[in-house]
Amino acid sequence: MAAIKELIITNSGMIFTKIFFARNRKVEGKRAAKHAPTVEQVEKINRRNSLRDMTIKVHHNFSQGDHWLTLTYEGDEPTKAYAQKEIKRFIDRIRRKRKASGKAFKWILVTEYENKRIHHHILINDADDIQDIVSSWQERNGLVPDPLLDGTGDYRKLCEYMHKETSKTFRDEDSPSKLRYTCSRNLIVPKVYREEVSVLEVFEDPKPEKGYAVDPDSVYRAENPFTGRPYIEYVLKPTAKPRKRYNNKKKTKYKNRLYTAWLREHKEIQTEFNFDSPF
Repeated sequence: MAAIKELIITNSGMIFTKIFFARNRKVEGKRAAKHAPTVEQVEKINRRNSLRDMTIKVHHNFSQGDHWLTLTYEGDEPTKAYAQKEIKRFIDRIRRKRKASGKAFKWILVTEYENKRIHHHILINDADDIQDIVSSWQERNGLVPDPLLDGTGDYRKLCEYMHKETSKTFRDEDSPSKLRYTCSRNLIVPKVYREEVSVLEVFEDPKPEKGYAVDPDSVYRAENPFTGRPYIEYVLKPTAKPRKRYNNKKKTKYKNRLYTAWLREHKEIQTEFNFDSPF
């Protein structure tokens, strides 16, 4: 029996990897045993899959300089219905402005309200209209802290922070959103590469690809509640800087061109040397 290795390569350079047993097959005429997962098991795996899906989208569509806005409300706390209406108006306003200027508008949104004042976290791709965006919210509502994504390319902690509260409340009857998170439809989903590997890779320590290192904190082992078979997930982080290596190669190649040109211009000097001489 073989295992399947999935690799999802994001624009941030991080590779999200999962290794699991191949689909059940009949063995000697007998069907594979069925498993009936509990409600808790299904909820746990759904929550983890949702977080992983969101994390991959963030790392593939957002980068250094993009904006993570916290949209708050001043005065009396608004109702959930009012907050839902305001955030929809806010997103529609930005969409119209960017469409008119021919700029892309990518975003991921969560709304938090349990045991705290209702507020929104939204991740927006950078553009020169960000000040207008912030002002458009502040004119009607509260202040907008505007931290920028850093250059590490690792935004997993941010994704966990955004996802944790909505996972508890999105099923509430009066929840502003019935999803764990919402996002624009123009987010690019990276391609999934699959290959067949030995089942031993499910149980062994994960091995890094060339130019990458396994993040030990990302290694996660569990059993599929539907099949009862183990699987492993982990993240590969780049250890090299391709751009720097590329520049070094380009620089070396440029020097070689200069040296070759110099040889062409000084052929008469080259012919004066006696290469057979021991001196």
